[in-house]
Amino acid sequence: MPAGDNSIPIELIRDVADALLKRPGAQTCDPATLRPIQGLSTEYCAAVYVSGGREALSWRVSEPVRGTGDRCSAPQQVQDEDYPASRVWVVGFIHNHPCGSPPSSVDLLAWPTDAFDPLTAMAVVRLVPGNPAPALFKELAIEMASALVAERMDGSRVYLRYFPTGEVEQWSERRRRWILLGTCAPTQSHLGSEPRCTNGPLRLLRE
Repeated sequence: MPAGDNSIPIELIRDVADALLKRPGAQTCDPATLRPIQGLSTEYCAAVYVSGGREALSWRVSEPVRGTGDRCSAPQQVQDEDYPASRVWVVGFIHNHPCGSPPSSVDLLAWPTDAFDPLTAMAVVRLVPGNPAPALFKELAIEMASALVAERMDGSRVYLRYFPTGEVEQWSERRRRWILLGTCAPTQSHLGSEPRCTNGPLRLLRE
């Protein structure tokens, strides 16, 4: 793990996007309404986790699972081939949106929970739930985050990363860094509606 890289890296997101977006229905979108097509559009998702120890920690993902056209539930717990559960921390989730829309209210509410108290997630401070020790690389705490990937009709890809504290970022290929799009909160009374964001609806970068 590179020094200072304490949240889901773009390299991992790109690799997972290559796998997810090739699956049936992952890019199926109604061109007229820009909404998923029931029975055809499909979201796929996977858990993102780190495994190892303080001196050697690596980013990994679980086997993707298939959801519906507008929802997918990734596993909260994973089994790693190299490390026991005590050295595995689920950091967040990654999934595709067939029509390239920003994170939904449902997405912004889905976070890993503590291994000993499954009803409690330490999301408000971005800390990865203990397992039982915190996820640390040297002295750097790993931050909880999730990612969303999509491919537009022109073939360009969208890579988004968002945090439990509400920040939503998009990777800029031109500037080679993450750009903050806004800070959002889920609309809990209407989970199908768009989140409430500080500067109005999120506007994705067009590059």
